[in-house]
Amino acid sequence: MSPAAVRPSERELAMFRVRVREFISDNAPPVTAREGHRAPENPQQEALLRSWFAALFAEGLSGGDWPVEYGGRADHHPLHDRIVSEEILRARAPRPVDQVNLAAHVLLHFGTAAQKQIYLPPIRRSEHIWCQLLSESDAGSDIAAVRSRAAPNSQGGWTLNGHKIWITDGHWADMGLALVRTDPSQARHHGLSVFLVPMTAPGMEVRPIRTAAGTFEINEVVFDEVALPPESLVGRPGQGWSIIMTGLEFERFGIGGNVVLLELLIDDLLLLARHLEIDGRPLIHIDDIRHRIAELAVEAEVAKAFIDDHVERMLDGADATGDAAVAKISFAETYHAIASFGAALASSAVPREFGSTDEIEQAKQRLRECWLWSRAYTISGGSTEMMRNVLAKRRLGLPDS
Repeated sequence: MSPAAVRPSERELAMFRVRVREFISDNAPPVTAREGHRAPENPQQEALLRSWFAALFAEGLSGGDWPVEYGGRADHHPLHDRIVSEEILRARAPRPVDQVNLAAHVLLHFGTAAQKQIYLPPIRRSEHIWCQLLSESDAGSDIAAVRSRAAPNSQGGWTLNGHKIWITDGHWADMGLALVRTDPSQARHHGLSVFLVPMTAPGMEVRPIRTAAGTFEINEVVFDEVALPPESLVGRPGQGWSIIMTGLEFERFGIGGNVVLLELLIDDLLLLARHLEIDGRPLIHIDDIRHRIAELAVEAEVAKAFIDDHVERMLDGADATGDAAVAKISFAETYHAIASFGAALASSAVPREFGSTDEIEQAKQRLRECWLWSRAYTISGGSTEMMRNVLAKRRLGLPDS
């Protein structure tokens, strides 16, 4: 976010919000957003999602922060992005793919002019869905421990070998942003590089992994002698750690910024509390349940308050080191707590005398799906444990041992 951007007035922001709501109402596909079910389930749904994402770019609601020469808007302000995110969530419309935003962010900040010209237009047309090829079996959230390698080849390019896992959207992505080791003599954060990898390149194998919800959202990816041209390298050899860390800070704040999801979960909890009962007593009249819902609502408000404060400080250029990690932890842990409690209520309580309704059954389903997906939020983009390590080192200045 640029502190130099001219802040719109409250009236201008309200008018922008109305415009966004109308656009979503008129253009969103007939696909209801479901947690843990974000990847398309068939070719028809994929075509609908790609058209929707392309429409958001064409309207300037996605990618508005890009430089104007690459399709951004001259009148863009960071608060516009937050409004778009909030309204998409409230409408339960499909959300843009996070990995696409990260790839665009990396290309805009570290890509060559040629890379930007080649890869940014297909992103805006939604011809390229991207995934992040970061995590590995023996590394997990500690991506400095990756072992996949890229070595110079006789054609002047690079040859990739290795294995990645837990790759979100890898099975329908067109391109991948890969972090691999190019200098095995260097340890940890050194000797890492970033590459732009076509997911259909010879030697690439993608193996979808079924989640607890029964869906395919994550994948295992194998590199077997994957040959890449020299222009597939992003930045300089050995610059990979700083490139990926810059991108992940952007992603982690994005995860924390999904606080509207917490509000929607609290709404579903209240709906169940008013219309379900245990042993003939409405849930809303049971003190322990009512008090726990109140506690969770307060935790959701705390997460939102932090995001609100962080956004304001970012606009003023006064954000603090580690804020993205705090936002990520706050959202992910609160989301899990609310979803877990809601799933328990949905399983143990029964409808009151008037019977269940579609609205109640949908709330139950949403809470169960959120619970099944909630642990993914505490891992993706860096686990909660790793985020706390980041805060200990960068914010508190604690030693490694």
